[in-house]
Amino acid sequence: MPRFWRVLLISIIIVLVLYGIYFALGRPVIPLPTISYKVSPGQPLHAIITSDGADELKLTLNTSGKIEIASEKQSVVALNYTPETFGNTLDLGERLLIAQKTVQSDGDVPESSPFLRKLINWVISYYYYVIRFRLSVLLTALP
Repeated sequence: MPRFWRVLLISIIIVLVLYGIYFALGRPVIPLPTISYKVSPGQPLHAIITSDGADELKLTLNTSGKIEIASEKQSVVALNYTPETFGNTLDLGERLLIAQKTVQSDGDVPESSPFLRKLINWVISYYYYVIRFRLSVLLTALP
């Protein structure tokens, strides 16, 4: 057997064993490092962050089906989703982007790619059903 196929076969076996261990542990959510983002006073997001008197807003996305936005004092929004309902959010976001591009340009309406749409749905389903991550963004309002 050529060396390439041996290395490929061993790599596949290692990945399957690691995923088996991950699956046996109950597919826990893997936390990723928190991303910090500073918001200047002139930006619209600054008003949202400081609306309840706090300086920070934390957005947490669990690919196991939860999105939460919390300030220093309380939870602001908590949503549960599935890949199907997340598709509704993508539809809404796509329509808003098309409307914004139409208003800002000379009237040309951009078309979305069906392949890109399917690719996004596959990625969402993969991270929902196979490997789960927790991604956090800490938004800090600058004085």
